[in-house]
Amino acid sequence: MNPRSNFIQKFNSRRDSLKSLLCIGLDPELEKLPKVSLDSKAPLVHFTETIIRYTHSYTTAWKPNVAFFERLGAEGYFALEHMVQVMREVSPEVPIVMDAKRGDLANTSKEYAKYFFQSLKVDALTVNPYMGRDSLVPYLDLGGYIFVLGLTSNPSSSDFQKQKLVGKEIFLYEEVSDQMAKLGEEYPNQVGLVVGGTHPSEIKALRVRHPEMYFLIPGFGAQGGDLESIIQASGKRSLINSSRGITLSSLEENFGQVAQKKAEEVHLQMNQLFL
Repeated sequence: MNPRSNFIQKFNSRRDSLKSLLCIGLDPELEKLPKVSLDSKAPLVHFTETIIRYTHSYTTAWKPNVAFFERLGAEGYFALEHMVQVMREVSPEVPIVMDAKRGDLANTSKEYAKYFFQSLKVDALTVNPYMGRDSLVPYLDLGGYIFVLGLTSNPSSSDFQKQKLVGKEIFLYEEVSDQMAKLGEEYPNQVGLVVGGTHPSEIKALRVRHPEMYFLIPGFGAQGGDLESIIQASGKRSLINSSRGITLSSLEENFGQVAQKKAEEVHLQMNQLFL
């Protein structure tokens, strides 16, 4: 039997220690990296390690996005795995949420689960629920924590997520949240929901609907979500993510110090709003 996820325990401890909900995302888009990183032998390694070392004091969780590493093939996977190793060395108490949005047949999901939870040993993973329950269970059976896409922050999220179900008069994203709450009863402390920070009223309604569920909330900062509105709507069982607004706030050689200052600013804002 695989041990159950300790993601919730790690996050709660870090959250209460910092009095913050700040999750720092690492989306190292190659074309937008500082010149000092691009000029190094391994740009993604240089950039992510710098960001981690300068900002770790202010984060309750890390959220790297796999896509920005995968595009570089073997070099990218080396950088991804090196980054996770650095995160563990610099901030072992900070949980790692790998943003990969995986979603596939059960036998394929099992392989993804083995890579992320057994090889990389990350604490949580974002997944796509479109293929249903049996595509999610392999992650849970391996003891992992999953954040399931519910209502995302992108402009076209309403194309499918806000379609109403015939006979139920609820939106598809609400049905997903209800199904995930049921799955969470079967796998306690292993199932959360991704809810975009650009939807504060929906976040508030989902929080009322699922008071115990943990939300991963992207969309704050560069995507336009308002911090105070998000925190008031979501409560303390939430990871509020900022990526580009912190990590790509400068192209100068001192980008690490600038990111540190931005992270501290958000941290202090959250301290004032902490419930």
